[in-house]
Amino acid sequence: MFQIRLFIALLLLAAFVPAVSAAQYGDSGQYLILSAQYGTARRHVDVTNQLKELARQDRIVRMGNSTFGVDPDPGQVKVLRIYARGPNGQQRMFEYREGSTIDGAQFTSWGYGNWGNGNWSGDWEGGGAQPQPQMHAAIEHLREAQNNLESASHDKGGHRVKALQYVRQAIAEVEAGIEYYNAHPE
Repeated sequence: MFQIRLFIALLLLAAFVPAVSAAQYGDSGQYLILSAQYGTARRHVDVTNQLKELARQDRIVRMGNSTFGVDPDPGQVKVLRIYARGPNGQQRMFEYREGSTIDGAQFTSWGYGNWGNGNWSGDWEGGGAQPQPQMHAAIEHLREAQNNLESASHDKGGHRVKALQYVRQAIAEVEAGIEYYNAHPE
């Protein structure tokens, strides 16, 4: 009799473990994340890899500058845009305002981090492919460097201020290069 009860208990356990595991990792969702962008339409950064790490730790994530370690557009309310592909292959954008929470249950493989490698169009609006992706990535990295330098303590013998000037100049040059290319496509 004990063996039969043990067998039934093990059978029930085996039936429920996959469901519990799927719920824990958010694998029951319908949407596969392609990319995650944080900021504003004017200034934003790709945070796909940071979101993967956060998702591995918890199903619910609170949004904010400290979440991703960057403030891409100081003084402005930021959003996290998650671009995903649904079960029928259609793309959808989920938007979370700064201070809100994300429940990863609606996303496939949330806790596993098996996402972010999809075919995403690349721009903030989720439309067509962004021209000059390397130039736009360079601007995002330079703005992140600018934010870090602005929040650094002390003057460092004038070197921090000079570095800020060079970063601002580099941003202006990259933007001028983008404008030139837009006016004179190669």
